[in-house]
Amino acid sequence: MSRKTCFSRIVPAVLLALAALAPQCWAGDFVYASTTATLTYPTDIGPIPITGLTINLPAATNAFNTAVVTLNMPNLFLTQSSSNRIVMTATLQIVAPFSTVGPVVALGSIGCDNANVATSGVKPITIVARIPLTSGTQMVEAEWFSNAVLTTQDFASLSAVMVKQ
Repeated sequence: MSRKTCFSRIVPAVLLALAALAPQCWAGDFVYASTTATLTYPTDIGPIPITGLTINLPAATNAFNTAVVTLNMPNLFLTQSSSNRIVMTATLQIVAPFSTVGPVVALGSIGCDNANVATSGVKPITIVARIPLTSGTQMVEAEWFSNAVLTTQDFASLSAVMVKQ
């Protein structure tokens, strides 16, 4: 028997054994929100929720007490008027205001290195946060703020996978 044949017989057996030992993940263990709309954030009004990117985490159980939340925004870009040539920056965040440890905020930023740019190229960002689950459901939302006009096109998502920590 060749090494390749032996390996191909061992791998499924190992995966089957690991699957039997791993805790089961049912359909309710994943929460997801997405948008395919073109969304625009106006300049300098403070952090505001991103339309469509809000989820409600389930209550903690014996099987799951923590959520791993991911904000994925692969199609961001910044623009500014021709009269205002500043270095453009934007901050995005995952906010869980009612967690058991108090407000949880995970931040990420994008920007341009040159002040003489009217429109940036695509600036993808992914942010991940660990959020303790509470005894009831809790809202988690994506927010953004910027010193320029921030736009996302085609797709953005906020998702959570429940885990036992």
